[in-house]
Parts: sequence; structure tokens; C-alpha cells
Amino acid sequence: MAIINSIKRSLIIVFTAATSLSAQEIAPEDSTSGEVESEVENPPTPSIEPILQTNPDDGSVRAGFGALGPTFFLGRRIRLSTSVTGGYNDNVNQLPTGSPSWYANPNAVFTYEFGNARLAWNLVAGAGITYYFAHPQGRDYDPDIHLSLSLAYKATERLTLDLTTFAAYQSQPDLTTGFTANRQLGNFFRSTDGISAHYKWTPRLSTVTSCTLNVIEYESSAASSLNRMESQFGEECRYLLFPTTTITGEYRFGVTAYQENTSRDSTMNSLSAGFDQTFSPRLEGSLRAGGQFRSSEKGSGGQTSPYLETLLHYYFVRSAAPTYVIWSNRYGLEESDLPSGTSRETFRTNLQAVYGITPRISATLGLTYSHGDSLQSSVSNSLAGQSSTETIFDISPGVRYLITRHLSINAGYRHTESNRGSGRAIITNLQSINSYTRNVYFAGLTYTF
Repeated sequence: MAIINSIKRSLIIVFTAATSLSAQEIAPEDSTSGEVESEVENPPTPSIEPILQTNPDDGSVRAGFGALGPTFFLGRRIRLSTSVTGGYNDNVNQLPTGSPSWYANPNAVFTYEFGNARLAWNLVAGAGITYYFAHPQGRDYDPDIHLSLSLAYKATERLTLDLTTFAAYQSQPDLTTGFTANRQLGNFFRSTDGISAHYKWTPRLSTVTSCTLNVIEYESSAASSLNRMESQFGEECRYLLFPTTTITGEYRFGVTAYQENTSRDSTMNSLSAGFDQTFSPRLEGSLRAGGQFRSSEKGSGGQTSPYLETLLHYYFVRSAAPTYVIWSNRYGLEESDLPSGTSRETFRTNLQAVYGITPRISATLGLTYSHGDSLQSSVSNSLAGQSSTETIFDISPGVRYLITRHLSINAGYRHTESNRGSGRAIITNLQSINSYTRNVYFAGLTYTF
């Protein structure tokens, strides 16, 4: 099966890179830096900030937030957590008519972090399953398996190599990114692999050369028209203007190749400029702005769009309870998730916040909003040049209580809306199929070893 072969290839990439570089590990000066403190604190210390942002109702990854980069001089940290979550989902299959069911979700996540003077990495492996007791429309369960590795290696004082790889096999769509569809299309495999070289020419001037490969493949033949591979090459120039400010300029070239519908193959040229700013020891941010030009291989012409991307990351530990905010925004071109679509001009914003109310109690909030216009291809003259609009709104408030140093309980609610809006008759039929609302109520226990 093609999906199994893709999973094997991603696993080979991860473990080959990890094995080859682990032989070059240097023992950290303080071997106890990564050990857990003794259990004398009252109240207990909560778990650290997660490397990967996940949905609290089923543990699936929210890729739109990205992962925290590995840290040098970290020592070693190994963590295993298991959780059991249960709840009620009033629209499992994300249909206009609804498909309700009670569900249970057991989940396990293994995390390994390492950092010394030359090598640092974050490894996260997770597996879970969501079982539906009512079997809505024959649906028994949803798988959720993911593996992520972020690695940084200082080859010389001037050259740093970075490797990132992510692979997941899941069913529920990831609404935080434009890479997956915004609706339920069955089980699918996705992966993102990237390598970059950061070279410091002078104390102020440096360049970053990068290569990224994205792959998505659906099991269902009805969604196979969305199976594709996206490769991107980039060159970024960075200049340290002030001790807390770095200005950047970047050019990227991308190629998208579909497995079946080759008429949707395209190339993308992007040019942007911006800055990275450290506002305080607790607040960091970045901005990129520029333009994109997309050209199709067969007959749908070109499309130009402005491009904007921002990121804010605030992290503050108050009274032993974590408080952090990750807020990302993006406006630009994406691939359409409609069978007859070509590109989608989309604005999306993702917010993840955790606030420590007390050392034991913390509140969480996940928020995703996107608005996209998909341009129809010229496969049918009656559709050529028409657009289909979709708006996604997803919000998930929750609360967590730390019972002991290792055991916590959480509860929350998740509301999702997808609105295809209004359009011409043939487009309206597609919109009536894909517009839906969903409400999920959940609670669970997590034990961290």
C-alpha cells in the first residue's frame, strides 16, 4: 500500500538522521540538569510546555503552531505520558445532518529532549485511537499516530545544520493548516521533512539555505484527487541590525505535483522581507511580508497574491504554573481542497493560550479562524474563473487541575463551524455538502511518568 510505504520512508529518514548524529553527542557538563526535581514541592510542579500543540479532545496535532526548536545545553529529558479522554461528539463525520456519538480516546506520548554544546534535538512520538460507541454511519474509530523530530547540529562555529521531520497517520482534518482538507475525507497520511543550513558570514550577516518536502495521501479513492507532493527551496539573508532585531529577506521557489490530477500541477515564486524581534526575555515575534506568483502547468494561467505572516510567542512561569501564548497569522496562496479547485487565497489565524490561575489550576484556549477563496480550474468551461468561499471557526476552551505531581484532570468544550457561503448553483451543491457545525464535550485524566 502506498501509504504504508510512505510511512516507512519517513521513519527511515527520522531514525537514520538520529542514529548518525547521536554518535557525535558530547556529555553535558552538568549531567543532572535534565533530571526532575525532588518531590518536596507543595503544590506539585506541573508538566512543562508541550513541544507539539495538540487538540485536547483527541490528542491530534495542531500543525499550524509549529514545534519549539531544540535547545543547546539542555541536558537530557525523557518523559512518558498516558491519558484517557471521554466525551460526546455531536457530528463525528462533519456532515450537515450531524452524526453524533459518545467516544473514548486512550493516548500515549513519548518525549525525548537532548542538548549539549554541539547537538540538540526534540523527539516526540504519540499514538492514540478514538473509539465511537454509536458507530455513526459505520464509523468505529479514528487513528492518531504521529512522530516528530527537530534536530540542530553545530558543524562549525559558523555553520549550523537543522533537520525537521514530521509524519502522522490520522482521520480528523487539521484545521490549523492549509495542507489538509477542511472536512472529513477518511484516513490519510501526511509528512513534512525539511533541512536547512545556517551560515554566519560575519558577526552580523548570515544566510539560511533550506529545502522542504510535504506529502499528503488519502486512503479513500473519493479523495485521491488531493494526493500530492509539495517541494520548496528557499534562500534567506539575515542581518543583525540591533542586539534584539534581525532584518530578513527571502526568496522561495515551490513545486506542487499531484498524483492523479496532473492538470493541477503548479509552481510558486515567493519574495518577502521582514524582521525577527525580541521584545523582552518573555516575548518574541516575527513578521514577513511580500508577494507570491503561482503558475499552473496546464492552462489555468497565473495568480498573484500578497503574502503576510506573523508570529508571537510569549512564555512566563508564574508561581510554578505555566503561562504562555502562541499566536500566528498568515495570508497567502494555498492549494484548494475542492476536486475542481486550483488555488485558495486564505487568511488564517491560530491562537493557543495557557494561563496559570493557581499552581494547581490552569485555563487553556485554542482558537482557529480561516477565510479562503478557492479558484475553480478550467476543466469545465462553466466553472472556469468562479470561486468558492469557505470560513472555518474552531474554538476550544478548557481547564486543567493538577491532582498530584504526576496526575492531572482536564475538561473542556470544542465548537467548530464550516460555512461555504453562497455562490452559483453548481458551487452551492458543493457548499451544502461541506458546510457543517460540530460540538464536542470532553473530560479526561493524564498521568506523566
